[in-house]
Amino acid sequence: MESYEVILDRMKTKFEDEAGFSADDASDIGIRLKVLAAEIYSIKSNIEWLKRELFPQTATGTQLEMLAQERGLQRKAAIKSQGVLTFSISSASLNDISIPKGTICSTLGINSVSFVTKQDAVITQGSLSVDVETEAESGGANSNTTAGTITVLVTQVQGVETVNNANAFTGGTDAETDNELRERLLESYKNISNGTNSAFYKKCALSYDGVYSASVVKKSRGVGTVDVYVAGKGKAVDSSTVAAIQNEINSLRELNVDVQVKNATLSPVDVYFSLEVDMEYDKETVKQACKDSIKAYFDSLKVGDTVYLVAVADAVYHTPGVKNYEFIVSGNRDVTMTQDKLAICGNITIADL
Repeated sequence: MESYEVILDRMKTKFEDEAGFSADDASDIGIRLKVLAAEIYSIKSNIEWLKRELFPQTATGTQLEMLAQERGLQRKAAIKSQGVLTFSISSASLNDISIPKGTICSTLGINSVSFVTKQDAVITQGSLSVDVETEAESGGANSNTTAGTITVLVTQVQGVETVNNANAFTGGTDAETDNELRERLLESYKNISNGTNSAFYKKCALSYDGVYSASVVKKSRGVGTVDVYVAGKGKAVDSSTVAAIQNEINSLRELNVDVQVKNATLSPVDVYFSLEVDMEYDKETVKQACKDSIKAYFDSLKVGDTVYLVAVADAVYHTPGVKNYEFIVSGNRDVTMTQDKLAICGNITIADL
């Protein structure tokens, strides 16, 4: 698209050709030309924006969501991580200590994450602790946290001395991105759901929060049977979500068809390679960055996707600080998955090259 300066220069040139003299920048005509050029540029910018937002291939944000709604699709929301917090005291109390539902705790640090208890709880007389079901205050993958990291009592509860999580909080997932929603939207145009085909079952499963991919296998248990396999990003889908999908499909499926919704089998794939790190970088930092890049590749895989060694190598190669690498173990190879399996990242072993 033309810039404001190009539009203004063209207008000045045209004025000079028609009037026989140039317009001074400080003159009334010069100022009018600038104002008009700015308005023309604004109109052209809006037209370019409209052209982008009219089509699913280029639309973004709210406009993309509106196009998706025309196809019966909604952007999937972020999911909160879940876990158990243990509230403790150092010596047994003579009275019950009540911990109300909605008590807030958090991790340490600048980028701390807050968690909220889901139920009322009591450290009973003579006890030292109580476990409480808890969830993150906000959804997203950053709400997942390792064991022993939730140690701050944001809501002060009289009598409670410490809080901690013995196990990791898991299940947190980011909201669906524009690219992920766009992929589902374009798929809905290519494979039209008709209430009985694979596209119908797949569309139903993928509409649920936390479901990143799905596959449909017909006649796996004989004529009139359909198996729907679902998965999150590198993990299984929550059992309650699987049950909800099953219930919806049961209410919509055609007669005399046996449909079963299942979690895809998680199939770990190990990676082994040798690495040479550039002298300007810290070796352990680069190794961890390589592991993160490989994990991100596996998280992008869908049910039934093949693991390509060249894609793993590409993830390593584009990690800052990598000077050279070599896959030397015979176990490294492309790994084909059936439609009931999801490849997930297994053990990553990195030796020095």
